[in-house]
Amino acid sequence: MPRFVTGGAVAALALAACAFAGAASAQSYDRLVVFGDSLSDNGNLYLATGGTTPLSPPYYQGRFSSGPVWTELLGFNAANFMGPVTGSINYAFGGSRTDASTTPPPGMLAQLGAYTGRGGQFGQGDLITVLGGANDIFQALPSAATSSAPLAAMNAVANAASTNVNALVNSVAGAGAGTILVSNLPKLSLTPQFRNSPAAGLADATVGTFNGGLLTKLTATAAARPGSNIILLDLFKVGDTIAANPQQFGVTNVTDACFNGVTVCANPSSYFYFDGVHPTATGHQIIARLATDYLYYADTGAQATLAGETAFRHREDALDAASEAFSGRQAWTRGVSLTGSAMVDSADYDARGVVGDASSDGWGGRIALEAGPSETMRFGLAGTARVSDVESQMLTFEVESFGLDLYAGWRAPSGVFVNGVVGVARDNIDDMKRVTSLAPIVHTAETTAVSTGARLQAGTWFDMGGFALSPRAALSWTSSQVDGYFEQGVAAQYEYQDRDLKALSGEVALRAEADLGGFALFAEGGYRDALDDSSDPLRIGIHNNPAQVLEREIEDPFGAQVLASAGLEGEVGPVRVTVGYRGRFGDHADSHMGGVQLRLPL
Repeated sequence: MPRFVTGGAVAALALAACAFAGAASAQSYDRLVVFGDSLSDNGNLYLATGGTTPLSPPYYQGRFSSGPVWTELLGFNAANFMGPVTGSINYAFGGSRTDASTTPPPGMLAQLGAYTGRGGQFGQGDLITVLGGANDIFQALPSAATSSAPLAAMNAVANAASTNVNALVNSVAGAGAGTILVSNLPKLSLTPQFRNSPAAGLADATVGTFNGGLLTKLTATAAARPGSNIILLDLFKVGDTIAANPQQFGVTNVTDACFNGVTVCANPSSYFYFDGVHPTATGHQIIARLATDYLYYADTGAQATLAGETAFRHREDALDAASEAFSGRQAWTRGVSLTGSAMVDSADYDARGVVGDASSDGWGGRIALEAGPSETMRFGLAGTARVSDVESQMLTFEVESFGLDLYAGWRAPSGVFVNGVVGVARDNIDDMKRVTSLAPIVHTAETTAVSTGARLQAGTWFDMGGFALSPRAALSWTSSQVDGYFEQGVAAQYEYQDRDLKALSGEVALRAEADLGGFALFAEGGYRDALDDSSDPLRIGIHNNPAQVLEREIEDPFGAQVLASAGLEGEVGPVRVTVGYRGRFGDHADSHMGGVQLRLPL
């Protein structure tokens, strides 16, 4: 997958955002084709005017900036407009409107015509960027401002421009382009040219009309062109955030132009704007990082699978605890007992395709009331509370699980036993924080899940005096249904669909217990694997955006796993005390749990 590269620690976070995508991902791109105006121009107008516009220096090698523009920072080496149409190519010209005018500079519809006229085609592996409309507004503002109805005049211009952009997108999509990244327009009143201008209000209102019309039209086009993923890059939404905290984005001046037409500031990299409306190289790096957040939303967002997987693990552990309560060596007696447990746990996840490595730390408690009407029958009701804090490279969150389990067991004098558990839990997935590609912007979210499960275990005990062995087997069915949600923030707001993680697993184990005189030492080893994993893929879109909902199949982190447990238990007065450890060692994840349990007869 092409990678976006800039200098500095902040840019490294943008790289991390797309580093998980594999070669077979639907969000890897073979080449780039650019249509637009001066914000995307990589020197086309400069070449077409014989090196006169823009004046270079002070402008950088024919760009309307102090360095490469944002389309050059997406990981492609795009040729200028006369380059071969079979590779990455840039048709954007400074000063272009959105129309089909062929008078230099050519309008964006004319740019498309020039590309296809030279034999240019579009394929599923192509990334097309489209950014324009500002010049339509700039060129119409002077006359509209002196008219009897300035807003009506500018609204007509905005609607025509958004129609032109949508027409270009529709044509490109109809020709087979795989992904089309279309940008709306930024807030013009934030630029040096308009900041203190009486035209600022009219300019912003026109941008609002353009952006609203563009979203409506692109949404309809996306529905009619399902073969193309049309993504709207929202430049407008992020503008106030950058202006309010410029230092966090690596700039100190967002109000003035570095180049005033005569002199250039001493440190262009500390400015966001190079001239009245065009960003510096630093400003373009910020735009490119924002674009990265949109371009790789399914791959980057796949890290959210950890939320459902954590709830799933909590439910499996609760089923295991209930089953274990009725499978020990100690003989059953009539009566009622109260059990209290405290536990701590940790888990480590390896990278799995688009999902990066992660870790989890947690704690919890369990209270159970168990009753036996005879030496062969026993019933239990347990409540469990678990909290896990999960941390990955770009996503952190907390899962709180509150579960209730009902279980029962039968045990023959010969040592044969059978027990079963059914349970349900409410999972609160809170404090979700995703570091976006446009760090330090962090998106937040929260959601809930309902986890259910059942477990059936059977085994027997072979008593050899002070030592006993118990082979046993179990079947477990577990499901965690995670509610859909979307992020809050000003970068790409990832939207996650409802998802159900569910699996039927089988397990075989061998437990050994040794009597040490008043205390017993136990150890158990086993193997567990999924007999049927029918979990939903993770489905991710972008909130209020025509971008498609994309699916990612996520491999079970534990998969085939080795189980291991050990501990010591014995009587302390009327209380039976158990101190133990339980580990799970899977294909891509390991978990460890330690705890203390106190059982008091009532």
